[in-house]
Amino acid sequence: MSKQSRDISRLIRFSNREYNLIMERAIDNNMKFSTYMRFMALSRDATDPKLRKLIMKLINEVNFIGHNINQIVRNNNSGLYLESDKTRLMEYMRTINMKLGEVMNKYGYK
Repeated sequence: MSKQSRDISRLIRFSNREYNLIMERAIDNNMKFSTYMRFMALSRDATDPKLRKLIMKLINEVNFIGHNINQIVRNNNSGLYLESDKTRLMEYMRTINMKLGEVMNKYGYK
């Protein structure tokens, strides 16, 4: 990708707390301050890039668990259901709840 000419600059003011928070997030995402600010300003939904990656990983895990749940239900419907399948299903549900809880706690959702 060729570099764009960025010849327009604007002054924006931050409190020390705001600036430190933005710098921390930029560093966490391996971005320079200006790159991070452009990314956040131009994103359709200004979600933290780290949160996006975490959400995509969580979606993949939920899809995997959903596939396993479907197999258990198929076994149940065909009469092949075992008590261990019920235990396994409950463990998958606990895993989903745990992963969602981690994301919510990390990003301040309660």
